[in-house]
Amino acid sequence: MRRRKAPPYIFMDATVISENCFCQLASGSKGNALYVKGGDTAVLFDCGLSGRELERRMADRDIDPDTLSAVVISHEHTDHVGGAGVVCRRFGIPLYITEATRTGSVKKLGKTKAMDIRAMECGRRFAIGSMEIHPFSISHDAADTAGFRVTTGDAVIGIATDLGVASHLVKEHLSGCTALILESNHDPERLYANDNYPWPLKQRVRSRVGHLSNGEAAALLDDLDRSRLLHLVLAHLSEENNTPELALDAAYSVLNGSDTSITVAKQTLPTPVFSL
Repeated sequence: MRRRKAPPYIFMDATVISENCFCQLASGSKGNALYVKGGDTAVLFDCGLSGRELERRMADRDIDPDTLSAVVISHEHTDHVGGAGVVCRRFGIPLYITEATRTGSVKKLGKTKAMDIRAMECGRRFAIGSMEIHPFSISHDAADTAGFRVTTGDAVIGIATDLGVASHLVKEHLSGCTALILESNHDPERLYANDNYPWPLKQRVRSRVGHLSNGEAAALLDDLDRSRLLHLVLAHLSEENNTPELALDAAYSVLNGSDTSITVAKQTLPTPVFSL
């Protein structure tokens, strides 16, 4: 049988900031940041970029950083929290973080006494302005890693970018979303053939506390209720052990024939701004 080819990248107007929208500003092992806007509330999910780089990328998409309401952190790895302290202090906005993640992030956050740090807890919903956020536990090698189900108006965004296994809890929270930001980290064949990765690191990536492969991401998609899904963003691709084409091909094997747009998030460039 001929292998079905994945569609090309989905490009949309990159500068239209609607009432409900999102933009993946960066994704990968060198830094992550996701902008989500709902009504008069704008939240940054993770901030692994420097303050200067974050502002530059937001400006590229006509997003005003002064409109940010808060930063929400998924876990303590530097590529997710490294710039959060600087950004929260610079713009005078609160940081939402679990206690275990805060403990593991103290040195990375910097001058915490000058920050408004608010505790969140996996499994407990909370609101930031008009946005409802439900953090849920996911399997990754950090103290208390969270995925998020974000509701704003009629739009629901599911976020899960660092997970080693798709549990029933993950599937429950990612089902029925209008947009998904989902990890599609690596191709196993490329990973095992990579001489730059020692065997323990390969085992870590493939473990239940590592990262989802393209095939595992596709299998997770196949198990979800996708009846409302408008946008899929494949995130946290390994620069050494994956390619956009491989990730797209795996996702397209599930979404072929649907109206869902599929985009690969990049480390070096923000995605378009997607309206919901």
